[in-house]
Amino acid sequence: MKAGRVISAVCAAVMCLGCMAGCSNDDSSSKGDNEEAKTYYNGKDVDTGWTWGNAQIVGGGYIPGIVYNPTEQDVAYVRTDMGGAYRWDKEANQWDCITDCIGADDWNLNGIESVATDPVEPNRVYLACGTYSSQGKGAIFVSEDYGSNWVKVDLPFGLGGNEVGRGAGERLAVDPNDNSIIYFGTRSSGLYRSKDYGMTWEEVTSFPTHGNYSSDGYALGVTWVAFDKTSSESGKATQTIFVGAAVSGEDNVFRSDDGGETWTAVPGSNPDKEHSQYPQQGKISNGQLYVTYANGSFPNQVALGSVYKIDIATNAVKEITPGRHPFCGLDVNGDTVVVSTVCFWSPEDNIYVSYDGGETWDGFWDYETNDKNYTMDVSNAPWLSWHGQQKLGWWTSAVAINPFNTDELLYGTGATIYGTSNLSDVKGGTVNIDVRAKGIEECAMFDLVSPADPDGPELYSILGDLYGFRHDDVNTPPQQHFGDFACSDIAAADDAAEFVVRATTNGDKPVLYSNDSGDTWEYVATLPEGIKNDAGGQVAISCDGSTILWQPGASGTNAYRTTDFGSTWEMCEGLPINAKILADGVNPDKFYATYDGSFYISTDAGKTFTILTSFLISTFEWVANNDVEGEIWLGISGGGVYKLDANTAQITRTEGECTGADAIGLGKAAEGQTQMAVYILGEANGEGWGVYQSIDGGATWKKLNDDTERWGNVNHLIVGDPKVYGRVYISTNGRGIIMGNVNE
Repeated sequence: MKAGRVISAVCAAVMCLGCMAGCSNDDSSSKGDNEEAKTYYNGKDVDTGWTWGNAQIVGGGYIPGIVYNPTEQDVAYVRTDMGGAYRWDKEANQWDCITDCIGADDWNLNGIESVATDPVEPNRVYLACGTYSSQGKGAIFVSEDYGSNWVKVDLPFGLGGNEVGRGAGERLAVDPNDNSIIYFGTRSSGLYRSKDYGMTWEEVTSFPTHGNYSSDGYALGVTWVAFDKTSSESGKATQTIFVGAAVSGEDNVFRSDDGGETWTAVPGSNPDKEHSQYPQQGKISNGQLYVTYANGSFPNQVALGSVYKIDIATNAVKEITPGRHPFCGLDVNGDTVVVSTVCFWSPEDNIYVSYDGGETWDGFWDYETNDKNYTMDVSNAPWLSWHGQQKLGWWTSAVAINPFNTDELLYGTGATIYGTSNLSDVKGGTVNIDVRAKGIEECAMFDLVSPADPDGPELYSILGDLYGFRHDDVNTPPQQHFGDFACSDIAAADDAAEFVVRATTNGDKPVLYSNDSGDTWEYVATLPEGIKNDAGGQVAISCDGSTILWQPGASGTNAYRTTDFGSTWEMCEGLPINAKILADGVNPDKFYATYDGSFYISTDAGKTFTILTSFLISTFEWVANNDVEGEIWLGISGGGVYKLDANTAQITRTEGECTGADAIGLGKAAEGQTQMAVYILGEANGEGWGVYQSIDGGATWKKLNDDTERWGNVNHLIVGDPKVYGRVYISTNGRGIIMGNVNE
């Protein structure tokens, strides 16, 4: 992702516009007469002087869908469950996010339920957008230029891109004979159809079911749509269409032979009506419909499954299951069929390949002998070694054969995209697998720290499933993750970055420390007296690494300090319970705390605190200047930027036209400036929400991003790099670590 690229259509104003008028909760269609809204919109694409990308992790999140275009080479898309959609950039040899124009106001649209690429006009692509069905209505995004520009078409119901069953699909499908027609299988509202390239939608009321199965309160609904391209006269729409639906106790693959006007269930299409297996994915090739089944909504635990094929000419159903596992992933090309198991944890999930339409199969590993028929190279994302425990993957619902090179297969897992270029060696040879997720950054970040120590790493991060990383070079993937429990907070000593401390979700051992820059970690020796099984909370560490403060996460607890890595603890006197804590950036004896609008200071390394001053506002973000003792910057959402001088107990508002700061950070001073650069996520100069920088202590502000760079669900956390001027890191919930750098 680079600033100034052509992903520019859905700017903030357009996203709020709502492409179709007349949608309401009781309206079963999505249509209207707003002709202006049906035109394409171009974002500002302003040269702000900053280039935006990611601090690299490479992958990190679940990839539920990968789709190749069947008629134009090198056109491929990836959907993620909460981090937007990506397009393959063949020139850069990496994936490029095509939904960064979605901002925090529409964060729920950053989960992609389905993607469809047009087989007739490959420039056309469609996204079904919505992370949680309970968080508002979803939308169909329509593009005529490979996802560079979008029109947003509102739907009258919610979508579940990050809900149970998100590995099913694809739910969107373009008619290969009349590409103005698109079908969309919904979770709870039945089958929908557009006849005008996705601009209006109506329910196919003749379709017999909305599905009757749900898991954990999430409906699985209509799971996929497949067209028999051969069933059409020239210039007419496809007549034979198959649709899978999560129906219990009855056949659950449905067929239409009159272009979707009438539908019948395919007899025998539910492999086990007593326990019910649900069609996860369906694809057509050489007159056969192939279907994978599982007895539940993946990625929840499922135990049973199967693979079937249906002869389109005779409607005959035949089981072709390679072993008794739940299945999900599916792709076909001629008589080549690839399927993946799901939730087969021991020893690991498998990928099966057939070159004779499912009559015989070969696996990436042998179920009977447990022999591996593959090698794995994770050098493109070394942390995937999982401490030497390399596996094919888990949650494998996306498998995709390159239609222009059938020896190339991509498949998505819960952490990355793997691929091979010698798939046919599965028959008696060794399949070589490597990481192919470059450009995809789909982590949910919790906290970031960029230490000032020039001998330290460039960045520390903590995040969801992958725990955390030490980033020695933010432009290359980390070597390994921290590898234990998820964390709630991390802090590094500004002047001695080898000392790092984390608060974890492990209730038995909730605090870890490292004295080698996060290469190895130890649990603190003991917990404070009376504190048991208290996970999470906040941590702070003095700038020289000699003192650690911990505010436990449980309600009603006091903060504690240790100077010997937890061998002994003492309660911080003078602080209210559950205070927010912060270390001074220069003086190791100074710590700060805040609670309910009051500021507290300690000058004896956290032993005792006294009230410093009071503030009318009790909710704010804060950061200590690691270049000036006693200087603390405050960011107020909807209230601007303030500076607290702890030496005089004075709080002053900055002079610039900043009207709100959801997050605030400090970075290296600009050349010729004596003050550290200030960064905010907020609003200034009447230019709307964005990333702003001030190099003159808040007197003036410059916006660093445009409306093509909004990154979905952005957290209230921004961190300037104290070693590199102009470098700034932003925490997101699904787009990893966004990184900005000033242009050379």
